[in-house]
Amino acid sequence: MKFEKKNLDNQQVELVVETDVDLFTKSKGQAARAISREAKIAGFRPGKAPYDVVKRLYGEEFIEERAIDIMINDLYPEIVKEAEIKPYGPGKLEEILEKNPPKFKITIPLEPSVELGDYKAIKKAYKLPETTEKDVEAVLKNLQLNYATPEDVDRKAEKGDLVFCKINAVLSKPEKDEDAQILKDTPHQVLLGEEAEEEENPFPFKGFGDNLIGLAKGERKEFTHKYPKDSSYQHLKGKEVNFTVEATSVKNLVKPELNDDFAKKLGLDDLSMVKESIQHQLETEKKNEYENGYYDELLDKLVEKSTIKYPPLALDDEVNDVLKTFEQNLAKQNLDLDTYLKINSREKEDFIEKDIKPAARKRLEHSLVIDEISHAEKIELDQKELQQEYARSFMQMQSAPDFQKLQKQFTTRKLANVTVMQAASRLMNLKTLQRLKAYANGEEIPAPEQTAEVANGEEKTAKPAKAKKPAAKKEA
Repeated sequence: MKFEKKNLDNQQVELVVETDVDLFTKSKGQAARAISREAKIAGFRPGKAPYDVVKRLYGEEFIEERAIDIMINDLYPEIVKEAEIKPYGPGKLEEILEKNPPKFKITIPLEPSVELGDYKAIKKAYKLPETTEKDVEAVLKNLQLNYATPEDVDRKAEKGDLVFCKINAVLSKPEKDEDAQILKDTPHQVLLGEEAEEEENPFPFKGFGDNLIGLAKGERKEFTHKYPKDSSYQHLKGKEVNFTVEATSVKNLVKPELNDDFAKKLGLDDLSMVKESIQHQLETEKKNEYENGYYDELLDKLVEKSTIKYPPLALDDEVNDVLKTFEQNLAKQNLDLDTYLKINSREKEDFIEKDIKPAARKRLEHSLVIDEISHAEKIELDQKELQQEYARSFMQMQSAPDFQKLQKQFTTRKLANVTVMQAASRLMNLKTLQRLKAYANGEEIPAPEQTAEVANGEEKTAKPAKAKKPAAKKEA
């Protein structure tokens, strides 16, 4: 076997491999037996039809193509070893250059490589946002609204009222062949005024409820709204819409008093405990949100300073993973991807290219630099922390609604293995990010952790385990 090796720019290797006639003849015999086994040729037991019979029925070219597949699979480990390649994943047959003896071209994706920039020089102060009494009161007010009792009133709607209505909406200037109707007798309810908690993306638009103030039951109102060019409603960006709204009922909200009795409805002893619980929850949420943004910024800066190379297959894998997660999140809202795309007037290929792929690329590059920092800093896992994280993860998994489905798909052992790997990955990422934060925030850096183990009566330093890449295979 001979080969020519050429390094490509996209973290792949191109190999032109030339084999000998004897090996090809042997592979053709294997191919004929495989075809005979699958085809169930009349008069012969599976796999026992003579070569000439298979050739007469299927042709020499079909056998040769199958033989080349077999050769590549058999030779692949030897090719990778002789070419001194560390593959990321399966190689791909690009072209059969000659048939007798076979000469073919394959591309093999290489493991990603990262040359870290000076991550110790990246600086950013770590300042958690404060949770104020005003924040706690706002949550408490929302809880109060959730437990309020609606009562019908025979008057015009005022701030603080709950209005039920029907909405009709049409485009003011629809484009050619565009359906002008957006909403038709769509039921909706709106809490009017400042007491309503502002959503990030309220329906049908922010400030919609202000147009309903002064409407009595049975009354209608017409108004227009122009959606901004950066609207999250893709099909309405920059467009003007005519609304016709009919109030079907107006209700006053009778709110409970904020006292210890109210706290008991929430399962707590008194109002002070409610406030403490809200305070803790807000602090946790703010910390998570702040740290997501903080670490995201640090990693973005590090990616800019670093040289990162990865094969197209690595990005394809990440795109598939991000898309799968997106579809799972849609399923929780009783939506599927096709429906989501239709609602937002998007084509799947365009959505993947413009939305999913950039997110996947960012996640992949962040993951690669995190992994490289963990090796550079020699970060290791503490077994007790890992056991605690595993226990917490497994308890969360057991409480998930699809846990029984997972039990059917995996054995208990496999489920445990998956959980411990995920727990280890999360812990390693967290420790690495904390180390990056320590450099950025000017904190004291702990001495490298040393885990001792005794072997043959001598104390040795244990090395952190490295994750193994999947074995490379030929891709048809």
